[in-house]
Amino acid sequence: MAKNKSLWRWMAAWPHWAALPFTLGSSLGYYFAPSPFPWLAPLALVWPVFFLWHATWTLYAASQFRATALIGLAILTLTWPQTKGWIHLNTETGHEGLLRVATWNVHQWRNASWTDTEVTEARMQQRALDLHADILAIQENRLGSAPQRALEAWYPYHTEHMDQGLQIYSKYPIRQWNFEAFEASYPGHRGFVWADIETPHGLLRAVNIHLVTTTFVAREAEAERDSAGISTSMFRGAWKLTRTAKIRAEQVDQILAWAAKRDQPRLVFLGDFNDAPSSNTAFRMRSWQDAFAQRGRGFGSTYSGLWGFPLRIDWVLFERDWVAVDMRRVIQSDSDHHPVWVDLGTAQP
Repeated sequence: MAKNKSLWRWMAAWPHWAALPFTLGSSLGYYFAPSPFPWLAPLALVWPVFFLWHATWTLYAASQFRATALIGLAILTLTWPQTKGWIHLNTETGHEGLLRVATWNVHQWRNASWTDTEVTEARMQQRALDLHADILAIQENRLGSAPQRALEAWYPYHTEHMDQGLQIYSKYPIRQWNFEAFEASYPGHRGFVWADIETPHGLLRAVNIHLVTTTFVAREAEAERDSAGISTSMFRGAWKLTRTAKIRAEQVDQILAWAAKRDQPRLVFLGDFNDAPSSNTAFRMRSWQDAFAQRGRGFGSTYSGLWGFPLRIDWVLFERDWVAVDMRRVIQSDSDHHPVWVDLGTAQP
């Protein structure tokens, strides 16, 4: 009788066992590249779903004083490396830094409905200036737009506009800059831009990155769901995510190889990485400090185009002799990305 009762207690943990294969796949997607494991990438993207599932059932079991809470606790503990990039409980008050860097994907300076262009541009232009960044990285910049001209007039130094919409603006002199073409190119994502900037605190190399998009669009997914059914829509969406994840992995390979053989100043990566904190991209970029992991608050979602899902795909990464003393995500309703600024200070010896 006691044996049957013990078996029943462990079987009561069925919510954990049912989700475990998907949780395992999501966890492995953090450690293994999309090639040759492409189907792990979509699972890694939705890690918060699995985290909340296990956390909810763990809390329920704990409230009932059930030993099965230990199963959920073990799963949550083992998967902490994936979780910590999604949520950060920072209660400290920010401090004034030595240097403010910012990044924003401005969506061609147009809102989602592509209306009221002049009003939208004026509003977004002011938001870009209100970031008060010493170094500003812009993605999807539109050549000839009023905000682009205004930023070039406001910042004494800037890189030239690239056809990919990547541009770096600086209050401090840019000694040199260049565009590095991706070997694994994709329409609109053909390379990255870097600039060596002479700041009062030493030479710094700012790198503006826009990795290949997921090609997953919520509106298209809704239309496919209505026309072809939810199962077909989910399959097509997953296929898109796996296809672009492979290209993104190749682009990350190139960036890492470029950074490894450098004889150059300290690096600061800014931009739209189009990948989640639980992705293999985040795992391979872990040599650099993540500003959100130091000074972030809550989920820190920077992308608003996925039914409110808390997706943080715009990152600021930097060398370990820097430290983030403050950071903010600026909520706005024009671009599908929210701008992020980070105040950097020097790390204590």
